[in-house]
Amino acid sequence: MSNRIALAQALAELAPNNEQYEAAITREHCVVLAGPGSGKTKTLTTAMARVLMDDVVDPRGVACITYNNECATELEERLAKFGVANSDRSFIGTVHSFALTQVIAPYTRCIAQLLPDDFRVATSSECRAAVEAAYKSVFGDMGNSHDRWRFAEEKRRRDVDRTLPAWKGKNPELATFIEAYEAELRHKALIDFDDMPLIAFRMIKEHSWIRDALRARFPVLFVDEYQDLGHALHELVLLLCFESGIRLFAVGDADQSIYGFNGANPGLLQSLTARGDVKTIRLRFNYRSGAKIIRASLGALGEERDYCGWDGAPEGDLSFWPVEGDLNKQARYIAKAVLPSLLGRGLQLEKIGILYRAAWLGDKVADALKETDIAILRTDGNALVRRNSRLARFVEACSRWVTGGWRDALPPYHRLLGQALAIVYGGRVSEAEEQAMTLQLMAFLRSGIDRNETTHAWLIRFCRELIAPWQGIVRNTHQEWEVCSELVARTDPALGLDMPLNVFSGQIDGSGRVTLSTLHSAKGREFDAAILFGINAEDFPNWRDAKSERAMREARRLFYVGVTRPRKELCLVFEKGNHSPWVAELYQRSQKV
Repeated sequence: MSNRIALAQALAELAPNNEQYEAAITREHCVVLAGPGSGKTKTLTTAMARVLMDDVVDPRGVACITYNNECATELEERLAKFGVANSDRSFIGTVHSFALTQVIAPYTRCIAQLLPDDFRVATSSECRAAVEAAYKSVFGDMGNSHDRWRFAEEKRRRDVDRTLPAWKGKNPELATFIEAYEAELRHKALIDFDDMPLIAFRMIKEHSWIRDALRARFPVLFVDEYQDLGHALHELVLLLCFESGIRLFAVGDADQSIYGFNGANPGLLQSLTARGDVKTIRLRFNYRSGAKIIRASLGALGEERDYCGWDGAPEGDLSFWPVEGDLNKQARYIAKAVLPSLLGRGLQLEKIGILYRAAWLGDKVADALKETDIAILRTDGNALVRRNSRLARFVEACSRWVTGGWRDALPPYHRLLGQALAIVYGGRVSEAEEQAMTLQLMAFLRSGIDRNETTHAWLIRFCRELIAPWQGIVRNTHQEWEVCSELVARTDPALGLDMPLNVFSGQIDGSGRVTLSTLHSAKGREFDAAILFGINAEDFPNWRDAKSERAMREARRLFYVGVTRPRKELCLVFEKGNHSPWVAELYQRSQKV
């Protein structure tokens, strides 16, 4: 009954916004076009909870495909409020995880000679070795194998259906390279990440009984951030939803498509909205940003949109910070002037984000902040914890539980147990396996409470008491054990890298941390204030952006993502007299009423 009450309350909260409410109660193929701050995650999770309670009879359920594991974790946490757990009735995860756990692992042994029975996911070093061996067999010793492979990767992700003429007809030498690479992997009983959706697509296309099985289990498919998920997911959607009868609920925003280097294509989302059998709903209200920031964001995008703020929303503000000097001086200026200005006006450190294009720029900001008493939380590629690693995020969550989270069940123990079972077994577990894991995990967690260990010492125990025994019983074909050894190395006290465990976990009473993030990693996040660093003429856009109109459009979308992160204030830091041309457009738009 409490789950029903939670759903009724959520629907009532959506009711004043006709578009959100309509999306949550629809019972047909639906695409929700959701701009920044439009409440798309709340709409998505409410729709999922309603479908599970009203439309789908137990034991059938729903699947939700997300862009990365961080998005999946957020959805799991929100759905938990409705009593919905990531269980046999619901799948929440990436397209790679869906392909591996819902298609390949359950059905591959039913298809002769598809994959070896003992296959596993290749490590990055094994993939590199396979690229080099395949290149030598196809092209000989001339040239750079990994440079050529970048072009092959693009073709591999784009040309999903290899029965079409384009596979061999366009760049046939790359097709041969790809096939030789995959043969190298299979010879060693390996698959890689890009293999997962590709193999799943071929299995689903060639075997109607697999489509029937998936439709029986998941009559509704939800997709979050559709514009980021690429050709393989799109082809799976066409097969599963428009040929096999699974209902589609997709959420996305072509204006925030920023992963072209991974095969994302905003045109795929737009092609769904052009279909006559799909209802398109557009969320126009921005509940995050003030009106001035919303107006300015259209200057970042360079196109007109009809987004608007909600009644009574604060105006918001933009501030421009020209600095005499290079990127190093701009970083120091953030530490000495911009951040103190925001803090002096009552903004909290943990609600401020410093955003930039690449992780090496984050190094400059981190170095500048070392001279202050300001603590940082990095979420870019140079972060201590890999944000898109399930195992790394599990380690971090365990440290949070040990350092005080156990008092308020933040995170709740049952979620830690579910994550551990998924890491080790990857699928169904027996009652005995779950009971054994419960005893083992709880014993380790309890042993760390009030032990006053450093992060390095705690991680060594984590590896010895959990990871080592797990390696002996693991059934999950995607193993990330190297993550733990990386964390141990990155906290080596001999190199001055160790820290108190409550710092690693973020459980520091009375002390917040400012977030340092690339613009790509900041997507989906929000802050009270965002500082955009390095918005210089030659950096944003840079020379790579100028190579093509497509690259320039994606650069503008990336800038747009950064501009739309803050609720209250957007700060732009750049070299005096050398600002990005887009900064002027922002200023002009922000002045309009």
